Formats: sequence, C-alpha cells, structure tokens
Amino acid sequence: MIKLELKNIIRNPLVLTLVLFLFIFILFASNNGKSRVDKQLEGIELVKNNENTFYTNHINSLDSIEKGTKEAPKRVFEDPTNPVAMGNYYGGTYLTVTPAPLSLISNGQSDIFPYFSKVNIGGTNAEKDNDNFENPMNIATGGFDLAFVFVFILPLLIIAFSYNILSSEREQGTLRLLLSMPINIKTWLLKKIVFRYFFLVLLISAVLTLSLSIININFLNTSYLVLLLSIALYTLFWFGLAFLVNLLNKSSSQNIILLLGTWLLFVLIIPSFVNILASSVYPSPSRVEYITSKRAIEKEFEKKEEAILHKFYEDNPSEKDKEVDANNRFRIYWNKNFILLNEKNKFMDAFESKFENQSMNQREFANKLSWFSPSILFQNTMNEIAETDTQHYLSFQNSTKTFQKEWTAYFYNKYKNHQKLTVEDFNNFPKKNN
Repeated sequence: MIKLELKNIIRNPLVLTLVLFLFIFILFASNNGKSRVDKQLEGIELVKNNENTFYTNHINSLDSIEKGTKEAPKRVFEDPTNPVAMGNYYGGTYLTVTPAPLSLISNGQSDIFPYFSKVNIGGTNAEKDNDNFENPMNIATGGFDLAFVFVFILPLLIIAFSYNILSSEREQGTLRLLLSMPINIKTWLLKKIVFRYFFLVLLISAVLTLSLSIININFLNTSYLVLLLSIALYTLFWFGLAFLVNLLNKSSSQNIILLLGTWLLFVLIIPSFVNILASSVYPSPSRVEYITSKRAIEKEFEKKEEAILHKFYEDNPSEKDKEVDANNRFRIYWNKNFILLNEKNKFMDAFESKFENQSMNQREFANKLSWFSPSILFQNTMNEIAETDTQHYLSFQNSTKTFQKEWTAYFYNKYKNHQKLTVEDFNNFPKKNN
C-alpha cells in the first residue's frame, strides 16, 4: 500500500506542481527574511560605528589636552573633559536588538518596534536616530516571510493534498472494490492520511533546510528543531481535519468547500475577531493620541517645575548656595536640570505605565483567545523562535530605561563632584551587553 501510494504521489502532476511552488515560496520567503535581517544588521553597524567614531575622536582630543599639546574647546558640548557634554548632547550610547539565529522566519513586530535606541542623560530612543520603521503600506499588507508561507499557504497545500482521498474512490467507482476486501475503511483512510502527513513533513523539512543552506543561514541549533516540531504539529492539525472531513462521506466538491471554510475560520476570521474583541475590551490609544497626551503631560510638568525646585532648595539649602556661587550659565542650567530630571522621570513613568498596562491587558486577553485558533498559536510560536514577538521588544525597551538610569548616574556623579573626564574614564563608561 505504501509503495502504491508513493507511486501515485510521484506520478501525480498536481503534487509535483505543489512541491515546486512550495520550494519557490519557501526560498523566496527565506530570502526576504534574510534581506530584512541584513538591513537590520547594517543599521546596527552604522549607529555603532558612528558612536565609536564620536568617542574615538574625543579620546584622541582628550589625550592631546592631557599632554598639553591642545587646549580644551571653548564650546562646552564639544569639551571631552566635560561629563555632561560626553553623556548628553552628541554623546550617548546605542543599545541594539541583535537578531536571533532564525530571525528571518518571521517579521513579527520588527517592522513596528525599533531595533536600536540611543541612550544619554536626556533619555532614550532619540527620534532622529530611529529611522528603522517600515513603510506604512508594508506594515498594513504584511511581509512575505516564512511565517506567512506556513501559516497561510501550507494549510491550502494540505487541503489540495488530502480533500478527496475517500471521495475520489467513490466517484471513480473503486470504493465498492475496496469495501469488498477484508479491510476497515477508516483504517485504510488513516493509513493514507498518515503516509501523506509524513511525506509532506519530510518534504517541508528537506526544502526548508535546502533553502536556508542556499542563503547561507546557520540552522544547526535547538531553535530550528523547535521550528520543525511546530511545523509538524501544525501540519498534523490540518491533516487530522482532512481525515474527519473525508469520513463525512461527502463529495469532493463538498469536502473542499468544508475545508476551505475551516481554513477561512481558523486563519482569517478568528484572528480578526480576536484582534477586534481585544481592542474593544482593552482599547489602546492611537499613536497620535499618545503623543498628544504626552505633550500635555510635559506641559503640565513644566508648570510644576518652579514648585519642585522651591521644595528641593527648602530641603537642601546648601544646594541653593552652590547655585548662587556658580560662575557660569552651564552649571546653573544643569544644576536645575538634574534636580528636575528624576522628578520628571517619575512623572512620565506614571503617565506611560497607564498606556503600557492597557496594552499589556490587551495582549494577555488576546493570548487567552488565541487557543481558539491553531494559526494564531503557530504564528506566536514562530515569532518567539525568531525573537520578533512583542514581549521581546518590550523587554528591550525596559532594559533600555534601566540602563539609562545607570548611564545618567555615572555622569551625574562626575558632574556633581566637579570631576573632569580622563582617557581612562572613557574606557569605564557604563556598557551593556546587547
């Protein structure tokens, strides 16, 4: 039976056509994913090179100043001995999201969240440096990646591969011959389904491995095994569904309508419904609303600045004396700025947490509903393997905020104690492994 089934599959022109299209889809999607990752790596290399160039030039300048062959620049923000100048203004460091080994398999949220963020005393994620957002049309239509091939196209191939296993026997008049033999029709159907399942899983594994080899992707890791297992389970679901539909004793046309209807339900309708329901129960603010609210909060804080400074000087009268004794506008400005910075961060954190909690509730609610669709679960799994899921980028943003406090504290301590930076200090700037 297995030999006969294999001959029928190999000789079937439809199967050969599907195999060819599958190979083309996987190779094209893999190449698209690699191009996206390469662009991301180029962006990371560019910003890190700019950072290294900035600090190398200032280290060389500082070395000359220390040797007495050069005077410190008169413009404060160009002075390599000034902690604030090197920790803010044009200074700062870039934190980046390093692509995972299999990042190419799914775009996930990579076209929405930034993959690098500039950190300095003033804050994080300087807008002028984050030019890595996708074109809005690309975001709306989605990218042709491997996740798209496996989540959307693979079930259609399985349907074309298995919708008429039993009904074709009936329509060709050979079912009666089968029934006259000492075999159980359900067992016969199950064996055919199982054979086609293993044939397709092995075929996908071989084609995917070949495609990744062609574009020089290293797939020898645990994540790749998890990916193959996820594909095998997702494929099993659709073959299991085809098995049940074949048992209904419907015609081939009815079978394919039922299976395509189920495909629409699990792949398109339920995901759309989950998204709409989650957005309705826990509505997140639009980007415009967020920015408008943020500006309103910043203006509200500006009105409170004088009161905050007044209270601080009441609690710390010695700091007021230092400000009076300051002999330049730069220190007067930054004395006040450092006092306000911590309070402003608390003020803005309270504002942002409100929106973050709403988004978190929406994601958690959507994740609970995702169990109604294997397509959502499979898509989420691929995003996690690729490390392009929302949680991964949010963790990056949170770690960036934490590091920003460490960065600010380092330069503030130097500034507060009237310490000038040395070449050795440059080598001891706070660093974070990306």
